[in-house]
Amino acid sequence: MASRFGKFVVGGLAASLLTLLPGPSAAEQASATLRVTLRVVASCSVQTQPLALSDYTSGGQATGTASPGAIDVTCARGTPAAVYLEGNRTLQGPSGDRVAYEVRANGAPWRAGEAIHVKGMGQTPVHLALSGSVPAGQKVAMGDYEDQVVVRVVY
Repeated sequence: MASRFGKFVVGGLAASLLTLLPGPSAAEQASATLRVTLRVVASCSVQTQPLALSDYTSGGQATGTASPGAIDVTCARGTPAAVYLEGNRTLQGPSGDRVAYEVRANGAPWRAGEAIHVKGMGQTPVHLALSGSVPAGQKVAMGDYEDQVVVRVVY
């Protein structure tokens, strides 16, 4: 039994000595604040769907919309924007004749040079439903008439 007791004494003494020895000191610390910034810039995009006017009889009665068009303007949330339709609101035919037409956005007349003011809603586009008409009494040659209108969004 003495040998067992000796092992415990030696083992216990070694453990006690280890606790008395100085261990690694606590690490020093320093801290600072990291500033993280972001600038969200104004941005807009625009998509269109064609507007088709009803068939027109030369010199005849006014006609309306055969197939409504659309303009969808998507801007960063809160971004104010002005939407313009450039051009002189005339369709050109194969013989060079021109036919005047009118455009309405969401039911209201949209005259040449006027802007429709919108405010960005983030991922949700501002939808402008387009309709149009051809005033009566325009005497022009038969054929297909077309106008290529630039939609300009200023923000």
